[in-house]
Amino acid sequence: MPPRLIVFAGPPCAGKTSLAAELAARRGLPHLQMDTTRSRILPGSAHTREDRAVAYRAMHFAAELLLSSGAGVILDAPYGHPEDRREVAQLAALTRAAAFLVECAVPPEIAVERFHLRGPDPVRRDLTAERVHQLASSFPYARLGLFLDTAALDAAACLRRVEAWLDTAQPTNLDCWI
Repeated sequence: MPPRLIVFAGPPCAGKTSLAAELAARRGLPHLQMDTTRSRILPGSAHTREDRAVAYRAMHFAAELLLSSGAGVILDAPYGHPEDRREVAQLAALTRAAAFLVECAVPPEIAVERFHLRGPDPVRRDLTAERVHQLASSFPYARLGLFLDTAALDAAACLRRVEAWLDTAQPTNLDCWI
């Protein structure tokens, strides 16, 4: 059986990091998060698109090493840009991993509410309520894998759906995600 590449995607405040971290703990899988990767390799960066591209490449390289050794991995990032989706599709093809896409969706108003509840983000200093609303409003969902409305379900129900889907679903063709 090929290693599993589980990708959590969605706008800020959609719940992807919380779900990915809990799934990683339950399944004993490494959890690579783009913002954490960026802050580790580019401490104090301005969070520009260029900084994010470097972080995606670093995260994908780490995932490549894990997948090539036969380990599964969970990736957690917005994946709002085609070039980032193309990179992860190439990663899946290169490593022959079984890829599973989980898109976390959230209405813009709920994303802003969650943003206010969690307070300032020391990693994503560029986020404002207006930016969160804009990103949640314009996120390019593909609906190729599991599509979760994280405002309609609580975290426990979302996690149950993710685990059930991973146990029964066919891998996602990430070539269609580009």
